[in-house]
Amino acid sequence: MLWRLIAGLAVLGAALGSVTAQADAVDDYVAAQMQRQRITGLALAVMRDGQIVRAQGFGLANIEHHVPVHPDTLFKTGALGMQFTAVATMLLVEDGKIDLDASVARYLPNAPRKWRPITIRQLLWHTSGLPATPNGEFRADYTDDELQAIIGKEELNFAAGTRWRFSWADYIVLGFVIRKVTGEYYGDVLRRRVFAPLHMATARPIDEIVIVPNRASGYEWREGTLRNAEWVSPTANSTADGSLYLSVLDYAAWDAGVFARKVLKPESWAQIAAPAQLASGGTYPYGPGWFQENVGGHAAWRHAGAWQGFKTFAIRYRDPALTVVVLANSDNADPAAIARQVAALTEPGLAQAKVQPLPNADAAQARALLTAIQAGAVDKTAFAYLAALDLRETLAEYQGILQPLGPLQDVALFQTLKLGDDDAAIYRARYQGGTVELRISTAPNGKIGNLELSLIDAWDAPVYP
Repeated sequence: MLWRLIAGLAVLGAALGSVTAQADAVDDYVAAQMQRQRITGLALAVMRDGQIVRAQGFGLANIEHHVPVHPDTLFKTGALGMQFTAVATMLLVEDGKIDLDASVARYLPNAPRKWRPITIRQLLWHTSGLPATPNGEFRADYTDDELQAIIGKEELNFAAGTRWRFSWADYIVLGFVIRKVTGEYYGDVLRRRVFAPLHMATARPIDEIVIVPNRASGYEWREGTLRNAEWVSPTANSTADGSLYLSVLDYAAWDAGVFARKVLKPESWAQIAAPAQLASGGTYPYGPGWFQENVGGHAAWRHAGAWQGFKTFAIRYRDPALTVVVLANSDNADPAAIARQVAALTEPGLAQAKVQPLPNADAAQARALLTAIQAGAVDKTAFAYLAALDLRETLAEYQGILQPLGPLQDVALFQTLKLGDDDAAIYRARYQGGTVELRISTAPNGKIGNLELSLIDAWDAPVYP
């Protein structure tokens, strides 16, 4: 009964919650994906040259009260919100309050000695070496100093500036820096200097206590059962790694500001656009708050987020100047796949062809690693530049993905590429219960320097960086 109701609301999305009232291929595609992925609710917006061409909602913002999603429904951003923290940091650089190449210890005097080589720029770029997560208790409240001390006790993954690894802790620490130099919470800086000037009317920091109109609930699937997202403390919902509420209308206003290069000076936008620089002289395709890609000749900035039953994704293509944002309140949603397909339906030149494995390519390493991950028997000496905490948490997460899928049926290599100083390989594996993509980055010393695993829709789906 529930899924019939959600499917019905998805089909009616264009009529009930849309700037564009005419049903079309996008509506049909999104409605089908919501049913296939079992997504409770979703909002999307499409902007061309900084102007909205589509904004609509599908499904339910709140299942218990049967509240539909509309374009003004608010979703938690997760790490999609890092791009705003990056802009707040650059505003303070313009104010002369932050030096990008200064040590974080200049602003956080009680930082551990091992943080002294880490610069603000490296935090923005994820080249600091800090652990991926703060490793605190999500149900406990901490002061900034207490949470900083927890992060500071963890081992670094690598020497500052030598490698790239995505880290929520990087942006949490940036939030500490912003408060130190301004005396304000980072979310209040954003309200005053970004959200208000760009007319992001309902964008705001997360606050579970106050009354927030049009706030969606987040939902998680656990053992085949849909449930409300687990409760976390106010601290966990206030860090600068993306503790924000946004609607797709708010994001459209933000996109218009980015398109017109508002809020920041041109030289600051140039810093946002610059890829991460490594000590070796190489680069990694990540600018402050944005991954960078070029697929089929189409350059784009993109970022995703996941937090408390919400999944988010936005992609900004340079030519054509098209942006798609998808916000969902289901932890099993794949907003990136939906956003890319909506972009292709809107601008057919962005469509990417289906792919096949590389001929005669050896996939033995991937097969052995997947088997070991599923069994919980990984040889940790095969890895480098991953501290014990990060490696343990990564392998546990990936084991949780693989175990329900059943027997491994096939593994193949689909693409090789250079990422920073590493040689990266993208594999896909078919299991009885689904298909996954495995990305292995091999460091110059021959060991695994980074590992990413995710469920994907199809064996032959386009490969993206």
